[in-house]
Amino acid sequence: MEILQFGHLVVVFFAGLIGEGYATVIGSGGVLIQFVLAALGLPLAMVVATDIGGSQGANLGIITASSRGIWNNKKVLLLLAAPVFIGGIVGTIFLIYIPLYVLKIVLIVGLTVLLVYMLIGRKAELQAFEQLHISGRQYPFIFLIMFVLGVYGNVSGVGSGTFQKFAFLSMLRISFIESLGIDSIIALPAGTFSIIVTGMAGLIVWPYFFAILIGAFIGGHFVARHIRKVPEKYLRALLITLILLYLAYLISGIVP
Repeated sequence: MEILQFGHLVVVFFAGLIGEGYATVIGSGGVLIQFVLAALGLPLAMVVATDIGGSQGANLGIITASSRGIWNNKKVLLLLAAPVFIGGIVGTIFLIYIPLYVLKIVLIVGLTVLLVYMLIGRKAELQAFEQLHISGRQYPFIFLIMFVLGVYGNVSGVGSGTFQKFAFLSMLRISFIESLGIDSIIALPAGTFSIIVTGMAGLIVWPYFFAILIGAFIGGHFVARHIRKVPEKYLRALLITLILLYLAYLISGIVP
């Protein structure tokens, strides 16, 4: 029995390593992690809570591999982190009490808005995050989108990193590389809140949590250090393709 449990931990560790390493590039690494946890017989709520908690290791790994310059624009970091954190609180409550299909509908609406914004919005050159300024006219829309993503990130986790990167590229016009560290910084407070609350609710399987955390940290850190070798246009194409596929998947899941 002890050997079997150790084998489970090894499998979960590699799920975190591979899943979050992949997620650092285009997101949705939770698909692999949650599949593995479900295959080990965990109930759905425990699968999601353990994945969301353990995947915070990737955020830590990416932050440690990112340039210190991402901390220079603290005002924008705060403006982006606030709605994600508030949404994360709501999402954690949803995870414990409310059916997931409600969040699917909300996410579909949010993604559709982002896609339309990207297709018909005025094109602009990519800008450095250090010089980024969010105006009073822009912020209500940005707040709404980041709030929805914060809710979804703490109620499902799968695809949330992808959606945030897509939001940064389409709304803020910052580069994919810069979006990695920024995404991780603003997602960490909401993720930490989820760990505390779902842990107290008994939804986190702690041995699997730590296995994912360690694997995700290594995967996120390694990929974030080497991702700069891949041209931006290819990363962006992969990201948009995944968004469209996931949006189709969400829609098919609510259509009878």
